[in-house]
Amino acid sequence: MINSNMCETLLQQTPDFEIKPNLAQSYKNIDPLTWVYALREGVTFWDGSPMTAADVAASMNYSLENPTSFQHYLYAGVDSVTETGPMQVTVKLKKPNYLFNDQLASYAGVVVQKKYLEAHPDDLGTAEGGLMCTGPFQFDSWKRGDSITLSRYDGYWNDALKPKTEQLKFTFLTDDNAITSALLTGEIDGTYAPPAAATKRLMGSEVGELAFGPAPLVVTLFFPNPKGAMADSAIRKALQANIDWAGIATEAFGGIGGPAPLQTAPASYGSAEEQLTALADEYETTGEPNLEAAKSALEAASKEALAKTITMVVPEQAETQQLGVAVKAAADQLGLNFELQVVPATQYTNYLYDPKTRGTTDILYTTFWPNIPNPLDWMQITAVTGGSFNPYGYDGIDDMWAEAVATKDINERASLTADIERKLREDLLPMTPGIYQDNAVWQHNRITGAPAAFNYTFYPWAAHIGGTGE
Repeated sequence: MINSNMCETLLQQTPDFEIKPNLAQSYKNIDPLTWVYALREGVTFWDGSPMTAADVAASMNYSLENPTSFQHYLYAGVDSVTETGPMQVTVKLKKPNYLFNDQLASYAGVVVQKKYLEAHPDDLGTAEGGLMCTGPFQFDSWKRGDSITLSRYDGYWNDALKPKTEQLKFTFLTDDNAITSALLTGEIDGTYAPPAAATKRLMGSEVGELAFGPAPLVVTLFFPNPKGAMADSAIRKALQANIDWAGIATEAFGGIGGPAPLQTAPASYGSAEEQLTALADEYETTGEPNLEAAKSALEAASKEALAKTITMVVPEQAETQQLGVAVKAAADQLGLNFELQVVPATQYTNYLYDPKTRGTTDILYTTFWPNIPNPLDWMQITAVTGGSFNPYGYDGIDDMWAEAVATKDINERASLTADIERKLREDLLPMTPGIYQDNAVWQHNRITGAPAAFNYTFYPWAAHIGGTGE
């Protein structure tokens, strides 16, 4: 949410989920293994120095060569990145991959000044090290545990996104009640994703407006333990059938969205929209529990799996605790051994990414979105071997996914994508279909302009914010 206003990407995701040129003004696919990027002239870093191919190549090679970088996995299929002209960069792939280019509209395509990268090998992006990028706002200060402050960069190249605001202060709050109170009192001017439990209060307030827009968001469960009870497909199918997803959508998440027939959200269908929409129609659901179908599915479960205790961990927030209680109710009704654990919200991320913290946990919750509006990107993260959200180690679509991303014809690729989505739906791994969510944004009457659509993680949304005079 913060970096998107500072560090720009080679391609850009727009609020209407399109991908267009950005710092790369054009690109060509010379052959299946070669992509050439022509860089935009007149772009400068915050210190006034021009962006060149050397900066872009250095940024991409940082991701390629640094295994600790979060985007390193997106470069797994890249053979080399070279500066092939003053304003041209060439990427050589190990094998054809027609997903990689679009992923440069995410953090895989972020550009940082080469000189700054080299000067900050150990503290880049920290409170002490800061950043040097090309975006509409520049890094000012980071008060650990409290806030990050940005200021407008008056030398910004993009006239269509010239910032109206001189300074942005991002305040860190994790308690739902504290966030809601700060919004209603005007202590905070706005936020994306306000607490779901506060939806009715915010909608009824006259001090600001709660707006909604499309989003590639799904509230979902995923299974990180391949040796636990959830490794039994019969138990997965039984529990999924008996969860009151409709009730969770209404009661826990404020009615912002509804039950999902597929793992992937409609806003992420991309070029496979026709095929995935048809598939979603096949699996259309009301989200209401079906105890009879659940009991029937459970008959195929092994005695060994049924004897195991299922452990679910959720963060200590109103909506996620309600979600956990609803899943436990569904499990208890089926006679499953089920244990619900609630942990502080500030610690929950460790369960998602740290194997030691997660241990033998069987079920975790997440609100998931992909890097770009493309289902193949979603699958790479969640369902392909090595994906950052595939701790289960599911490998059921590896070959299918590899074939799809290597397919140049867009229609054939869309058909293959639908085949993969069908298998994921049938396997109920590593995620389950849960609840599609709309994006929510709150703005105090003093401000306006923040896009309602979900794109604040990769798009300089704050450049649109202006005052109302109130």
